[in-house]
Amino acid sequence: MSWTEVQNLGVKAASGAGVPPAQALAFGSMLARHVADDGPQGAVTAALSEPDRIVGLAHKVETIVEAASVSSKPVLAKEEDAGTRAMLVSWIAGLPCKSELEVAGAKLRINLSLTEPSTRGRPERLHLEPSLAALMTELAAKTYVPDSAASRSGGAGAGLMELD
Repeated sequence: MSWTEVQNLGVKAASGAGVPPAQALAFGSMLARHVADDGPQGAVTAALSEPDRIVGLAHKVETIVEAASVSSKPVLAKEEDAGTRAMLVSWIAGLPCKSELEVAGAKLRINLSLTEPSTRGRPERLHLEPSLAALMTELAAKTYVPDSAASRSGGAGAGLMELD
């Protein structure tokens, strides 16, 4: 899959799991970086079954970015759960700014340079484990509007109407 395909599937899967739109969008970006960096995909599976974990992680990242915006000192964070910590690392590494991370056990030391762009590249192809891809596809399907007369009368599928 391409970076964009993984990212979009992540957004839709998180939305299907019940994650609010802003956090789902950020989760999709994190997912692509996480997969590109060979992060543990089991952590993503666990997070999708527990949407509050994704929301909490998104808020933690927002707090880190806010702290970095008011001080040039490194931001210190702690995350006991190894899977959540791996996703936090991916989330920080996936930010559009330059980032440096040091991980020592559960502790993270994060340097963000919010005025410098990230120099991290994107691989051409990403590989999702089949079980994760299946789960994400199933969750993403929950966001689709069913093709029915009732959904069309509510405005869905307006682009499918023939105007001839």
